[in-house]
Amino acid sequence: MKIGKVVLVLTQELDFHADMVIRELQRRGIEVIRFNTADFPLRSTLKAYYDGDLWNTLLSFQGRTVRFDAIKSILYRRPTPFEVDEHLTPVGQQFATAEARVAIGGLLRSLDCLWVNHPERTVTADYKPFQLHIARSCGFEIPLSLITNDPKAAISFFEQCNGEMIYKTLSGGMIMSDTGEPLSIYTSQVTADHLQEGSPIHHTACLFQARVPKKIELRITVIGSQVFAAEIHSQHSESTAIDWRRSYSDLLYEIHQLPEEIAEKCLLLVQRFGLVFGAIDMILTPDDRYIFLELNPNGQWAWIEHATGLPLCATLVDLLTEE
Repeated sequence: MKIGKVVLVLTQELDFHADMVIRELQRRGIEVIRFNTADFPLRSTLKAYYDGDLWNTLLSFQGRTVRFDAIKSILYRRPTPFEVDEHLTPVGQQFATAEARVAIGGLLRSLDCLWVNHPERTVTADYKPFQLHIARSCGFEIPLSLITNDPKAAISFFEQCNGEMIYKTLSGGMIMSDTGEPLSIYTSQVTADHLQEGSPIHHTACLFQARVPKKIELRITVIGSQVFAAEIHSQHSESTAIDWRRSYSDLLYEIHQLPEEIAEKCLLLVQRFGLVFGAIDMILTPDDRYIFLELNPNGQWAWIEHATGLPLCATLVDLLTEE
């Protein structure tokens, strides 16, 4: 299929990362279409005709129409679920949502264009045990780790770590409360009291790791073939010593010069997952060892750009426009 020059941004209604990218694209005179996936099918119209050779697809919304064969690249940011008629039965809503997802998703996947990042690659890269495995195969040092729902195994690992053990989530750090409010689950220090009889460990899989001493923490952003590293100084505050996300106001930032060997491993890790963008969290220990923690294939980057001046948005737009 012939690919044009339009950049498609798939995201939600409120997304300041997308706002930054769109402003930079517009500044460069690049045509950009922002599509909130929640607008389909109630507030947008899809027409796709297969002519025996390829799909001719038109998507119309908010008075605009985009031809899929005009799409040059796709920024897959934070698309929201499709919204269907609330008057449908629950089964009808489930069916309509599934049909919408497969239609839009299948037609977009039929394009031979750049994705940042491709949704299937993003899903695969989100699995933390797999991340640790691939990171180790790329030559990274990773923390001693245990995944278990066996309280006895957790106690044994706690002793192996000499009591210096942390817990972190496997599936993301956000859940919804009973009232519908989002709640953050931060990385936390595990104490002997947490492992006493009645521990909730048996309810599900838990990820435990040996606590790694920190000199600084690093947010490393890989965009295409470029690697940008920022120091996050978190150890001066009790609030951020274990998990810096607890208090952004306590953090200090600097640009970090990565050793070439570590930068190459970061590129290799992102490439091994079939990604072109990745946000990597690492620790630099007091004895200057680089320890891999995790990879976020759709991680936040705007706050790092604001804090350090690293040209993350401009580099991302370079990638989307192949400049």
